[in-house]
Amino acid sequence: MDFETIRYGCTDGVATITLNRPDRLNAWTPTMGREMTDAFRAADRDRAVRAIILTGAGRAFCAGADMDFFAAQIRGGGGTGSDGGDGPGRVEEFPALMQHLSKPTIAAINGYALGVGCTMTLLCDIRLAAAEAKMGFLFPRMGVMAELGSTFLLPRLVGIGRACELMFTGRQYAAGELERIGLLNRVVPGDQLLGAATELAREIAQCAPLSLTLTRRALYQGLTATFEAQVRHEGYALEYLYRTRDHGEAVAAFREKRPPRFEGR
Repeated sequence: MDFETIRYGCTDGVATITLNRPDRLNAWTPTMGREMTDAFRAADRDRAVRAIILTGAGRAFCAGADMDFFAAQIRGGGGTGSDGGDGPGRVEEFPALMQHLSKPTIAAINGYALGVGCTMTLLCDIRLAAAEAKMGFLFPRMGVMAELGSTFLLPRLVGIGRACELMFTGRQYAAGELERIGLLNRVVPGDQLLGAATELAREIAQCAPLSLTLTRRALYQGLTATFEAQVRHEGYALEYLYRTRDHGEAVAAFREKRPPRFEGR
């Protein structure tokens, strides 16, 4: 696939989506937003892909929205630019897609992740960061507010008090501090980040795809469902998985002392 603002590749069942405007610290533009949506959708549809990594080229993950984009909005009278096709509908499309993916996702945060560069990482299932990375919800300092469902996700990740502090101050936070409060799964040296993310993605890719899909769906459904509804959902999903080829293959592989060969069936 050919893209203007991102790179896409797949090796050993792991798709890697790289934000690729290093000269602008991978600043977000509407084109990047469209291309990210297309790339994640393509990875989700590709049966060869078992896990997806999102990272950035150069010394930043994504330093926020491109200032030229903000300037164009102001020249156009403010608002989200819905007349140009990049307004609320487009803003809602990406988080909706990410919530309903069938593949696990990992954000490998290699540097500055600010504004939308910070909120997009919340849509990934797992977040790893380089030790030198900094993250910040800069929105109040720009006179706007956070998006991409981050006001739903962040309190569930770190608690309402910490979420308020992170979003009210617009401050930049060091990766180590964010690991301590649970926003980041792990912080590693910068030169080891992509390797750590790839190793984790490959470990995930060894698991049964249908099991991962239904587990991921159940975890996010559980953010709003009742306990009783979750127990019922787990029962239905488990009954379905017991009847899949992959479950049979896992049992056979265990008995034959060999790695399983999952097909996602």
